[in-house]
Amino acid sequence: MDHQSYQEIRFGYQSMKQTVDYMLKNKEWIYASFLDRNDIVFLGCGASYWASVCGAAIMQKKLGKKIICIKAADVVMSEDNYKYLYDSPLFIVPSRSGQSKETLLATEIMKKAYPDHRILSITMFEDNPLMKMSDVPLYLPWSEEISVCSTRSFNNIYLVMYLMAMILKGEELVELDRFFAMAETVYRRLDEQARMIVEKMENPRITTLGAGVQYGAVIAGAYILVEMAQWLSSFYQTLEFRHGPIVTAKEGSWIFLSSLNEENADLENGLIREIVAQKANVVLFGRHQDVPDVVNVNIPEFSDELRGSLFTTFMQLIAYHFSLKLGLNPDKPGELNRYITY
Repeated sequence: MDHQSYQEIRFGYQSMKQTVDYMLKNKEWIYASFLDRNDIVFLGCGASYWASVCGAAIMQKKLGKKIICIKAADVVMSEDNYKYLYDSPLFIVPSRSGQSKETLLATEIMKKAYPDHRILSITMFEDNPLMKMSDVPLYLPWSEEISVCSTRSFNNIYLVMYLMAMILKGEELVELDRFFAMAETVYRRLDEQARMIVEKMENPRITTLGAGVQYGAVIAGAYILVEMAQWLSSFYQTLEFRHGPIVTAKEGSWIFLSSLNEENADLENGLIREIVAQKANVVLFGRHQDVPDVVNVNIPEFSDELRGSLFTTFMQLIAYHFSLKLGLNPDKPGELNRYITY
């Protein structure tokens, strides 16, 4: 029997379509929220922070403007480090629940430190306190999970940030139309490949690698394994892996590499050869053509941004099937809470 978390991952594209419709309906409101703002600051914790890492990178790439991304927990614990830094800031604050203690405390600190602030929040829970603190509350209740781990909600927060960058850039959503037209086929194939890979994994050392706009998604891919499968996993920037951590790539290890784009193929291939030479397993995600000596997970030709989102979905499926293999309940792993209020 499939668990609730499987439904939320496997058919997550259905909620993503609702998010696109919602964002387009509020396009002018969202665009106006960025007007007269000199600094854009992402603020989050947990999975929402890793989505923010992606959002900041995507927005910086598309707008050609420096974007800041900070952890809510750092603001709470080192308040004085974040005063007098920003000019007319727009704080973008994603939070599935809108109730996480660090996020609420950090938002209050920033509101007091910057009287000329504006708060744009992204939440899923009904009538949550973060929404009430916000000038621009984006509300996505269809993205909320019944299960504990952040899966569908992460992908929707990521998508909101991607869409905001596209709206500000004035881009058409042609790629997303193409994605939704083939989403069921793509997700079904990712699920099949995740199942086959997990069947081969025996007491694995797991590492995820990625770069650029995909880096936060790659981190989230490692985190979901820690949370859902309760399996300690690591993550690194793709080429940074060569500078020391590659010694951990031994026989029995599984290295999941999210390919950034074809321009980086030679660099990625060089790293892959080094890893394979050490007899570790490599899962290469996102290329259009197969690479020898690795497990190739091919997807249609999408942008780096959309491939990053799909990599996270793929790792969520890996985590789900691996948790079942370990005899765990993926809907409620251990004593993990959906959000932290204490």
